[in-house]
Amino acid sequence: MQYDVFKSVRATEFMTIVLVNLPSFIPKYPHTKIPVFLFNSYCVNFDFFFMHKMLLKMYASTHFACVDDGIGKFDRSMLCQQDLMELFIFGLNEPEKICGNRDDPDDVCAWKGITCNDDGEVEEFRWVFKQENGTGTVGFEFLPWSIKIVVMWNNALSGTIQLADLPGKMEVVDISFNNLIGCLDLDKLPATVRTLSLSQNKFTGDISLENLPKCLEYLSLVDNQLSGTICLTSLPTAFQSLHLHKNNFEGSLNFTQLPNSIRHIILAENHFSGTVNLGNLPESMRVLDIRKNAISGAVRVPHGIDIRLDGNDEVNVERIE
Repeated sequence: MQYDVFKSVRATEFMTIVLVNLPSFIPKYPHTKIPVFLFNSYCVNFDFFFMHKMLLKMYASTHFACVDDGIGKFDRSMLCQQDLMELFIFGLNEPEKICGNRDDPDDVCAWKGITCNDDGEVEEFRWVFKQENGTGTVGFEFLPWSIKIVVMWNNALSGTIQLADLPGKMEVVDISFNNLIGCLDLDKLPATVRTLSLSQNKFTGDISLENLPKCLEYLSLVDNQLSGTICLTSLPTAFQSLHLHKNNFEGSLNFTQLPNSIRHIILAENHFSGTVNLGNLPESMRVLDIRKNAISGAVRVPHGIDIRLDGNDEVNVERIE
């Protein structure tokens, strides 16, 4: 895989570029989530000069004689899984602790935190509990098609993520306890996702729960800065656990059309308001937590379910035995 830092033909600042068609580069720049320029020609001349050896950064002036003057979306099918995973981990702090050597990485199936299947395809990547040493950015577009599980909780990852860039076989994504920002387009999740945990980051904006993957079972977005209203009437039939507490959601709550598989709904410490009808909760329900909102009116609480309503000052609770 080849990429380097060079001066853009369109801007005065230096930026990191992936050169997918140039065979002679060595990966050197592990700390930047990069825009991707796709060129369809080898006709590029580079005049290199070193700016600072201690930083191991090489800048170059570029002269494009016969390249397409366009920016394309990164196409993971152009690269093998080794190259893709190198690009992915080079966005993280100290990638050599994963791949062995930054300039000459080990075979990807021998990396720390990587699990491959019997065919040698990457299926799982785990990079957890690095805390303040776990800096970097996350580029889902660099994950190979075969990967199913990505677990990167309790680090210091920053920047944005694009859920639409997750590979089509993805089943589990856990990047909770980080510093990620931006909006979340849950409508773009791959159809295979069963678990998504993005709790305790800094995501903002509203979310849609109306077009989640049909096989999704667990969704946790706890302790972000998400807002807007939510719809609970179109959750997937396989859905079991929803954790949205400690956000800024608002509006009314409709619990009358929940899936029969649902077990936990945790919506505490938001700004939900209005009355709630708990008379049609599924038999599978075990915990419903709507503490510390602005729920009001009379609430008939069915027997056998842990329903938490404290912190709603205008609620009158009647327990059904």
